[in-house]
Amino acid sequence: MRVLLRRWNDCRPDLARAWLEIRRRNPALASPYFHPKFAEIIAQHRDNVEVAQISETGLGIDALFVFQRTENNVGVPVGHFLSDYHGLICAPGFRCDPHELLRRCKLTAFDFGQLPISDLSFSRFAEGTGPSLRIDLSDGFGSYSRSMRAVKSEQIKIRRIERDIGALRFAMHDDRESVLETLLRWKEEQYKRTGVINIFVHPWVARVLRDIYRTRLGDFAGVLSSLHAGDVLVAAHLGMRSTPILHHWFPAYEWSVKTYSPGLILLLKMLEHAPAAGLTLLDLGQGTPEWKTRFANAEQTIAYGSVERWSLRYVRRATRRAARAAIIAVGLEEPARRFYAHRAPRRA
Repeated sequence: MRVLLRRWNDCRPDLARAWLEIRRRNPALASPYFHPKFAEIIAQHRDNVEVAQISETGLGIDALFVFQRTENNVGVPVGHFLSDYHGLICAPGFRCDPHELLRRCKLTAFDFGQLPISDLSFSRFAEGTGPSLRIDLSDGFGSYSRSMRAVKSEQIKIRRIERDIGALRFAMHDDRESVLETLLRWKEEQYKRTGVINIFVHPWVARVLRDIYRTRLGDFAGVLSSLHAGDVLVAAHLGMRSTPILHHWFPAYEWSVKTYSPGLILLLKMLEHAPAAGLTLLDLGQGTPEWKTRFANAEQTIAYGSVERWSLRYVRRATRRAARAAIIAVGLEEPARRFYAHRAPRRA
């Protein structure tokens, strides 16, 4: 195995073409997170994005390993906590030795949280697996709505909000940046209200989201959906699409009208209009909150874990993982998350 490691900004222009060709041959890489444009936008705002070109024979590119190098030479997926999917960019069936790959990249570890199990290299080091829920609209919205009881219950709320506030007005993609700024403000307020770690303390996060929103390529684009009741903006969502997949990413709503479930009404409107926009799959990502399980009709399995080379840091990380597993086992994960969100240092 030959590995050529480069910083993203030192890569040749033909890298994206090779990436897209590999992606075309592997359906498991259809998510917009596996599009080179996502990595390019991240690299415009983070200077630690690197790419390892992997070749089994020394001729051509058989796979790409894209990551961000953090302190102590630990690798994280490109986009870090903004990334819902990650893994090798490779053809189906490709396999390499991750320990050797880390050695060639001068990494002590690589952490992954949402890895498709079709990644034969890193999935061998998974500590566990879980579902990533989806909404399959390949048979059209009508067929989907008839099979899902959740759709009917939300339609009742549509009548209520129209009666009390005003007629609904929906845009699959809203080209007003003022709507995006309102969404970002709502989302930050939600983080503070719920005690979740506020990712917007890192200024680069909002810059990345604005750039994705402004990107309109044929096979990659930001999608800002909005919902008004009368003249009031009640919900918005920023996602990414890579035809025919739309990834559900940053939803938020006006807190004062929460009793009408505007976020779920927006979701329903997105599903209704998705087929006309050429979208047949809404990927809800990791996690199984109640609202996702109500609307999902499909899923894929993802893996989480870490590949590590032996070091003193490995011992510390293994101890920390064992402590985290113990916290989860006794049902204290949510209080621990809230405590950490309150005490976490504001590090970039």
